[in-house]
Amino acid sequence: MIPERFRRDYDGEFVVLHTRISGGIKEQRREWIPNPIENFHISGRAVVIGSRSQQDQFQHQRLQRHRGGLLGKKKVQTYSCDDIWTDMFVDFYVSNNSEYITQILEQNYDTKSTVYTRPKLILEHPGRLYPVPYGPLLSDPALAVYLAAFDQHQEVFLLGMTNDTKYKDRNTVDEIRRVIESYRGTKFYGVGESPAFENSWRNLPNFETMSIRKFVSYCDI
Repeated sequence: MIPERFRRDYDGEFVVLHTRISGGIKEQRREWIPNPIENFHISGRAVVIGSRSQQDQFQHQRLQRHRGGLLGKKKVQTYSCDDIWTDMFVDFYVSNNSEYITQILEQNYDTKSTVYTRPKLILEHPGRLYPVPYGPLLSDPALAVYLAAFDQHQEVFLLGMTNDTKYKDRNTVDEIRRVIESYRGTKFYGVGESPAFENSWRNLPNFETMSIRKFVSYCDI
């Protein structure tokens, strides 16, 4: 079970730099990494882009230009993972893939997006990358969903996360279910037709599906 925690209560955490066993005693060298991120959002809505599996129905690049109607009241924040960063700037990106992180830093992607990754890479590039709070052991798509809920969005829309999505980690579907189940006070929407989503998600009380047409209208995209 993943604890229902939120950024408002998160000051930072220690990360382990080195561990060794000496005389049967475990010794660790740790470093405190503070939480420098304050996430202010108006609408309380986030879109997590998990893949390009729905690109023929809705081009997620449109979200980069999204203004959210009058006074930005419906503006969404975007979260993503994997190679979606090559398509657009998202507000929050997460990856434990060192190749992606290297390319992102070479192109200064982190100057426009907040990039989360594992502690080793953070310490190699101080001031540019951030740890996933509390470091749950999840695949990157599940971490993106977790971060959206952790940032206390009331509504989280899952785009590119249908049954057609080819996840690299076979545990991803169940991990996303665990995140949804843990954040009971957050409403999760699968963007697409109902049969396109996992039964284990659809059976949860805080998960619903929403057609792409309604999603576009609902978020004023």
